[in-house]
Amino acid sequence: MAFYEREFIEIKRDNYKMKIVGPLKCSVEQEDVRQYIMACVRKEKIAIAMRVVLVVILWLFAALPLLGEFVLSSNPNPHIGPGMIALTIVFALAAAWCTFISAKSIPASKRFIANADPDSPEQLLASASDAVIWKQKKQWEICYSHDLVPLESVMANRPVFLSDGVNFANRMNDTERSLRRMEEKQLIEYAASLTIDRVRSSDLLMVYLDIDKLDSGVYSHAAGKVLGSALSASELEGVAVSSGDSAATLNGSANEYVVCFVGDGARLERIEAQLQENITLTRLFSDKGIHRSNRMIDSGVAEEPLVADGIVRNGELIAPAGHSLSFCAAGFNDAWKETKS
Repeated sequence: MAFYEREFIEIKRDNYKMKIVGPLKCSVEQEDVRQYIMACVRKEKIAIAMRVVLVVILWLFAALPLLGEFVLSSNPNPHIGPGMIALTIVFALAAAWCTFISAKSIPASKRFIANADPDSPEQLLASASDAVIWKQKKQWEICYSHDLVPLESVMANRPVFLSDGVNFANRMNDTERSLRRMEEKQLIEYAASLTIDRVRSSDLLMVYLDIDKLDSGVYSHAAGKVLGSALSASELEGVAVSSGDSAATLNGSANEYVVCFVGDGARLERIEAQLQENITLTRLFSDKGIHRSNRMIDSGVAEEPLVADGIVRNGELIAPAGHSLSFCAAGFNDAWKETKS
């Protein structure tokens, strides 16, 4: 089994001809991550050397007119013209600016180099996600331009960032911008079909909460907060969340709120067991309680008329692109923030 694995949508471009390829499953072993960390260290060392060399060269250029006229010249009446003075000032300002920037960046680079430990389990895990992209880019052919878009971002319709960190909407060139908009549109269309297929192949964990037993105020926020208190963000990493009033609530035969977790069966089994063991939480269950399901409706979410709250990523529940954070999602995030504080 691979040390770390992620799925991406690959965008391949050649002379502005774009093709979406995916999902692309990428993985790394521990040795790959070690090589990535060492490559980062080498990159920082080279960056330090280049900054120092640049600063020295700029100061030499700034001092060269003065050095040539007042030190090396045999002219008894040294004189520097206005043009040379202006050039000296320009180089001196550039040198001063580079010195200022280097004085701030070089210590950070040195700390990174000093703290880099390719054998540290914590650093291996922290660097694994970036190492996947680093390894994949090394394997690609140079004749094509490739970008990796995280699969979870596409499935949740989140704002799409390319692997080089440039947002689709932030390119100044009109041709590039048009291409990026086309890519984003096709990715969203691709996500619409992919999400349903992926959810249909996943399991659902339905949690039914009694609205009357939730705290007063916005019960959807209370539902998210109580579940966020029972489940850590790390336990829900990569899990999609949907919520809403149940069908029975909408037709007046019940008063319950549903939170649906979508993920792989083994993960949901652990989540279900943890929720069932939480006595305080089980008292808030409605008569339906908690159960697994795989029934779908046309929207590809669940048997209940739910709304997608988003996907858990890096310690927070992130809303789908173009949507504000729901009250339920805000409840999860508030619970996790309180846990950290």
